[in-house]
Amino acid sequence: MQKIRRSMVVVLVTCGLLILRAATPGAAAEKADKLRIAYVAPIGAMASIWMAAASSAFQKEGLDVELVYIQSSAAIAAIVAGEIDAVEISAPGIVPVVLAGGNITMIAGLLNKMIFSLHAQNEIKSAEQLRGKLIGADRIGTPNDYGVRTALTKLGLKPESGVQLLRLGGSAIQWPALQSKQIAASALTPPVSFKADAQGFTRLAETYDLPYQNVGLVIRKNEIEKRADIWLRVLRAVQRGINAWYENPQLAKSVLAKYTKDNDPVMLDKTYEFFTKQAGFNRDLTFTDLGFEQILKFLGGTVLPAAKDASVNQFYDTRIIEKLKK
Repeated sequence: MQKIRRSMVVVLVTCGLLILRAATPGAAAEKADKLRIAYVAPIGAMASIWMAAASSAFQKEGLDVELVYIQSSAAIAAIVAGEIDAVEISAPGIVPVVLAGGNITMIAGLLNKMIFSLHAQNEIKSAEQLRGKLIGADRIGTPNDYGVRTALTKLGLKPESGVQLLRLGGSAIQWPALQSKQIAASALTPPVSFKADAQGFTRLAETYDLPYQNVGLVIRKNEIEKRADIWLRVLRAVQRGINAWYENPQLAKSVLAKYTKDNDPVMLDKTYEFFTKQAGFNRDLTFTDLGFEQILKFLGGTVLPAAKDASVNQFYDTRIIEKLKK
């Protein structure tokens, strides 16, 4: 009996020690770091972070990531205000804020190709027929606004005088407006652009040939060093997500279907092919200076004169990418 009592005491003491150890700060530190990362449109261009989540890459890096959808017009305000930790958005969305001294910077380039195409009502077959008509657009300075302006300029139309820009919001709002004939044309991206083709809308212009810093990961500038370890793990996860995009087409298409709400296998195939061959995701997460230069030149000559003389390296920070290479 005495031996049994001693054994029971040992067991109880051991259990107590395990409970105390679990309650220590060291054990708490092993819990996943929570982050809120936003994406600004339910379109294929955002697939990098979707893939990182779907392939468990965030989880493997000890990150508990909540992905949230926020319209591009509100996303930058949310990151500045600290409501989210990072946002996936293309460069035009950050240019006005950075030039005004805002506390944000891009730490990774996930897609370095332009993907907008301008689609018009079926009866409109030329740029001249578009003149004076209502064109859908997002708020001034947003990526969609840049895409609309660039496409119109390619057609020889002046965005401020040749047409009427109706600022409805992002593509999620413009596409229904185009379908219901509230607007004459809209700048769309895959997979919505492929739907527009299938439904008989006229594809008037493409921007695929233009240099452009598209989607990147944007954070608060003053948190680069203090949260460097977290950002490094985030970028490692995103890089794995991009690799999974190329290596696992089935998973990639299921992810597209989930976030874009499009289950049409033809559209999914077209979108996957586009973001694999036409405008592939950027495995090394680097930036394109030429893409930034094109944006600054265009904005500087249209709606944001201060962009004309701006230096491209004030919009991004390579410190985390450099750590990733080591």
